[in-house]
Amino acid sequence: MTSQHGTISSQQAFIQERRYLKGGSPKTVSWYQQSFKAFEGALPQPVGCDPATCKESIMIRIAELRDRGVSAISVNTYLCCVNAYFRWLYTERGEPLVRIPKLRMESKVLTTFSPQDIARLASYKPAGRSKRRLQTMVLTALDTGLRIGELLRLRRSDVDLDNLILRAMGKGSKERLVPMSIELRRVLYRWLQMLRDVQASALVFSTARGNGLGQRNVLPDLKLLCRESGIRGEVRASFHTFRHTFAVNYLRKGGNVLYLQRILGHSTLEMTNRYLRSLGIEDLKAVHNGLSILSANR
Repeated sequence: MTSQHGTISSQQAFIQERRYLKGGSPKTVSWYQQSFKAFEGALPQPVGCDPATCKESIMIRIAELRDRGVSAISVNTYLCCVNAYFRWLYTERGEPLVRIPKLRMESKVLTTFSPQDIARLASYKPAGRSKRRLQTMVLTALDTGLRIGELLRLRRSDVDLDNLILRAMGKGSKERLVPMSIELRRVLYRWLQMLRDVQASALVFSTARGNGLGQRNVLPDLKLLCRESGIRGEVRASFHTFRHTFAVNYLRKGGNVLYLQRILGHSTLEMTNRYLRSLGIEDLKAVHNGLSILSANR
């Protein structure tokens, strides 16, 4: 394949196709580039090596990455890209199919915010517009499980207060509808009313001038908000933790894991099943009693 600047590599062609044909976001493109950089020199150049040789060189690089302190989670993230690249070579260019197995990882229980923490965040009285905006973002994340990027992209036209629905633009520009609670509707209604005469931005969460917010601008303020709300302990103050908290709470109350997959926008059920590991026996007993056939017939 050639471009305006001449021949491009197969890796560049793969990234271009994902960007222009699959709608890959700049963040996804950056992930591809980082993954290829991590395995620079280990991937076949030129393309067309024996699968066994490819696997051997990549496994050597994996060992090098682990020796340098790269976590198994990070390596597996890189391997998702590498395996997608090999599948593309197989389907598009007829190269031998190569698949690199992921590393085994410990099953860790995800740390989530406690009900007391959530109550503190909900009852917190923010001083000023920026803290009010951040609290509204936090409560939206806790009620819907939206990612931080999805919250920052949320437009006023995406908020359907009548039908209790948010329209989220997820990874790969995939749109999905996410339900919200009546309580969140109250929160968003108050926030949108506050914005009515303040700015003309189409975004729900933006600067005072209506410009978009960056994740790096939000996270330091989030840690401060958690401290001011009285939240202590080892739980990590991040929007990803709010997403974990939403998912575990949903399952703890007997929510369907397939419904949860749709709400979270996961492409595979394997990703959603991680949240099941955070449920204790008491959670399972509580759900079981409510769903038991014998309990229903009493």
